[in-house]
Amino acid sequence: MSGPLAAALRPLGLKPVAWAHVRSHHRPGAGISALYRVEAVPRSAAAGHRPLHLQVGATTDLNAADGGATARGTVGGTAVRLWVHPRDPVLLGLPWATSAEAVARDVFGTDTDAARAALNLVAYRPLRRAVVRATLERPDGSAGPTVYLKVPQPHLAAGLRRRLQLAAAAGLPVPPLLDTVAGADTVSGAGPAAGVLILGGLPGRTLHRELSAAGTPALDPEALARLLDRLPAAGLALPRRPAWSERIMDYAAGAAVALPDGAERITRCARAIAAGVRSADPGPVVPTHGDFHGGNLLAGMGNGALRITGMLDVDALGPGHRVDDLACFLGHLWVLAALSPENTGLQDAAGRCARVFARQTDASALYCRSAAVALTLVAGAAARGSGAARRTVAAAEELLNRSRGRF
Repeated sequence: MSGPLAAALRPLGLKPVAWAHVRSHHRPGAGISALYRVEAVPRSAAAGHRPLHLQVGATTDLNAADGGATARGTVGGTAVRLWVHPRDPVLLGLPWATSAEAVARDVFGTDTDAARAALNLVAYRPLRRAVVRATLERPDGSAGPTVYLKVPQPHLAAGLRRRLQLAAAAGLPVPPLLDTVAGADTVSGAGPAAGVLILGGLPGRTLHRELSAAGTPALDPEALARLLDRLPAAGLALPRRPAWSERIMDYAAGAAVALPDGAERITRCARAIAAGVRSADPGPVVPTHGDFHGGNLLAGMGNGALRITGMLDVDALGPGHRVDDLACFLGHLWVLAALSPENTGLQDAAGRCARVFARQTDASALYCRSAAVALTLVAGAAARGSGAARRTVAAAEELLNRSRGRF
């Protein structure tokens, strides 16, 4: 990557002196994107010049990276495009959302001489989405309100806004959509903040974190079903997105790249999952969340019990099968438990959810679709090492065996 990274920095008059790979994102059928941490100095700088610290993105998805300030490069014969963060060529609102001056002015309506916005990039998937936490810091050092700036692809912003409105109207604990921006252009899909949504915060921590903590009370799986029961019926009229299990062979290809020595095992598992998905009854079409797992739910303690306090990421709200929402939750939790075998609380929660969910839907469909979800997590687990990737594959195989009645 040395040559392509140098090409990305050349228009800025900089050259890289050191770099490191941060992480990669594989989108089946759409290419691979990666982030790099780069130390750079002016091209004319003398030895010993203090370097700048930058992040550079790169992608093989040349169509998606057609806009914005990108540089071209080649890696092992593969063409790539690169950009210097935050100038993501697709997320056109990201430079605005990561500008403390712009956010202080447009979101909090304050002059930066009087107060400033403290920003933290809490999530970023190149070319896909980003979330920035913004807190107003007053001159006396006290903290003001906190909001979250969600940066989707601009053409998806209206649909996301509609989904948030439908979920809120149904009484679901989704982040409130705030209209506190000074200037209409910041939320209209035009201007420097194209497509950025300003969201309020919610109480609690992610359900995965709560379940991972020692001494956490048992999770009530029925509470999750009741939450799904409240999904708005109007979601049936929204565009349908494929379930994870419907693209299992694509995700298996990504998993095989991430764990080459397990490629044959992964492919064998994926083919068996695909056969199971075809043969098991998924049930009726109902409103679904589309990415329902413990990382997208917030929870906290109330009256001695663990309660759901928030539902995040309703981007995929639309028609689907209830079993896929349940399978998404179970697949993520099963993998989390597999990666933390010493955590008895996670093991108990995974087993309890499996038993309850299997009574609520076709058990074979539940387990084979949960296995599909687990297999989609292999590439991400590989970032923690090959051992974590293998345990994730094993979790998928265990769920697949359960779909065949083998416990």
